[in-house]
Amino acid sequence: MVYEKLLNEIYAVVSLKYLWREYKPSFVKSESPDWINETMGLGLEVSQALLPDDGQTKNFIGQYLGCLKEELPPSALERYGERLNFYNGRFWAVLPDDMAHQDYLYKAKYRFDKKLEKLNTSYQHRQHNGLYLFLHPTDENDIDIEQLYEYMDGKQRACAQHFDWVFLNCRKVIYVCNYRENQIEPIVLPQNAADFLNTESEYLRYCGTWEDGVSLEDAAKLSEHTIVLHPANPINFKKM
Repeated sequence: MVYEKLLNEIYAVVSLKYLWREYKPSFVKSESPDWINETMGLGLEVSQALLPDDGQTKNFIGQYLGCLKEELPPSALERYGERLNFYNGRFWAVLPDDMAHQDYLYKAKYRFDKKLEKLNTSYQHRQHNGLYLFLHPTDENDIDIEQLYEYMDGKQRACAQHFDWVFLNCRKVIYVCNYRENQIEPIVLPQNAADFLNTESEYLRYCGTWEDGVSLEDAAKLSEHTIVLHPANPINFKKM
């Protein structure tokens, strides 16, 4: 996923609509948390498991990728210095400055702590609370979800408000950490699902104005164009 807040928020609820067996319509756009589902009594916050500097760096890369060194703003040269990576005189990457802090578990724990703090201080409370985190593991086949599950569980035990569900999106797998049932459910995306979810999310992102109170279903009705799964080629969402 790209680092674009609204698009990621939409992708999160679209993925739950099509993949999560407990989903019931409908998510409505809100603020603190990002979505409210009155049917489920659920408030859902969406975030990326990144450090504060990561998002700014991603935006910078997206804006100046391929530019000549002299086309970069002086502030970037001051901020990133030797971390700026050039090839043939053009900018292609920002090298990490601290490899220890590039670990996806470290970032996931950091972001979870911040969201748990806000849940207990400033978020609207519903009967149930949910957190959807986009993780960025280097190796999707080597993810220690059990360690992260136990960490989040331990952190929540000392808090008055806690997340009933934490959804960990690892691109090819969405891990549903269900603290109501004390279990982890991995949802493995089939080959066609990722493309479908991306297309659907991008369509909804730009089909209208996302104001507070607009539901996922309402937004889809703002345009005559509708994206559907062809009945002759259904997507079977595999559960591990």
